[in-house]
Amino acid sequence: MTEQHFLTIPEAAVRLRVSRNAAYQAARRYRHTGGREGLPNLAIGGSYRVPIAALDRMADLEVPSVPATS
Repeated sequence: MTEQHFLTIPEAAVRLRVSRNAAYQAARRYRHTGGREGLPNLAIGGSYRVPIAALDRMADLEVPSVPATS
């Protein structure tokens, strides 16, 4: 079996446990900000794909803690 390197936006949404709509919005934000924020993706033909390696890197990011409010 060949190793899969890319996911569709809906497949990435499932992995990220967000809605399909939220994933498409994040993908658009990535393209509109030149990759500064959002869901990494690239155009292949007429569709967009999310590199699995990018999702893996996102999972390894340290999320800063937010101080509790009183």
